[in-house]
Amino acid sequence: MFHTLTAHHGLTQAQHRALPYVSNTDLSNLKNEVLGLTRPGNPQALIFGVAFHEAVLEPHRYTAPQGLPPAQLRLLDNLAAAVRRQRYCRDLLYRGTAELTHTAVHAETGLSVKIRPDLLVVTPRLGRKVLVDFKTTSCRDYAQFVATIEQYDYDRQAAFYTDVLGADRFLIVGVQKKAPHDIWLVELSADADTMAQGRKKYSRLLRAYAAQDYPALSEKLSTEQTVQVQ
Repeated sequence: MFHTLTAHHGLTQAQHRALPYVSNTDLSNLKNEVLGLTRPGNPQALIFGVAFHEAVLEPHRYTAPQGLPPAQLRLLDNLAAAVRRQRYCRDLLYRGTAELTHTAVHAETGLSVKIRPDLLVVTPRLGRKVLVDFKTTSCRDYAQFVATIEQYDYDRQAAFYTDVLGADRFLIVGVQKKAPHDIWLVELSADADTMAQGRKKYSRLLRAYAAQDYPALSEKLSTEQTVQVQ
């Protein structure tokens, strides 16, 4: 599916974004453009998300962001603390490599792609790759959070990242924004049905991205949206 995998050590988030390769965010933007979905940006949400990931994954780099009100800053601290208190998450953070940019070439289209998983964990004995992604969520319980995996295209991201890196598993860590700030773990194996669905999503978008075949993509996506609503 992908070849010429390259790890880029030491790249900052800004340097990663500047790479002229196709990212999962680019695929989301393409989907929204084709479907005519125009969502106004939320600067505070972006600041919060970046700060949360930095506080959890790279605490040595973290400084309290200036653009958030005190209540949001307290929430950010509480969520980061909740992750560190969770034993399994603490172990993942200790063993994993955070925010490492990888690039590769999609064999079918020839497109160069880039990914930056939150954590890459390699098991010591068998050398299996496990990818970990942290998501803050307003969901009230685990079941509702699981339902967002398809709704927010987390399945596409999981399949995309897993296939680029040849990983065995993808772990989504949901961090509840409201008290009691529960931590929910959703683990997907490379051959799971959810992964197969996500693989179809990213493959279709990459083909459309390469061919600029937006009308055909629009018809397929609109059909999918209708099926999901029903």
